[in-house]
Amino acid sequence: MDEKISPEAQKAFIQLQQQQKQLQNIEMQRQSFAYQKIEIERALEEVKKCDEKEEMFKIVGPILIKSSKAKLEKELSDIVDKIESNLKIMEESEKKLGEKMNVNQERLQKMLRGDKPAVEAG
Repeated sequence: MDEKISPEAQKAFIQLQQQQKQLQNIEMQRQSFAYQKIEIERALEEVKKCDEKEEMFKIVGPILIKSSKAKLEKELSDIVDKIESNLKIMEESEKKLGEKMNVNQERLQKMLRGDKPAVEAG
């Protein structure tokens, strides 16, 4: 089993490794957004529990700024919507990248078995 790996197989292997790293990065970003979404939803729940007459503040940089309940609810809801949109985009990216990885993995396995590669996937 002292066979050399073809340059095409080496290239496919490197490409597969790069795709795995991309997938890990997307997963980490997705987890970060999911955590942010949970935190924002918790804050939104707390704001909704408050009476309209209560004073409310938000942190902007190093200072607190007074805000209305309605304004805070809208801002927090908008943030949740943006995060959900980003999560959907990331899930689609994960799915597409996973499909490319499967194609490349099959192609690499064929190369290692000695079969001729079909079409190269991006």
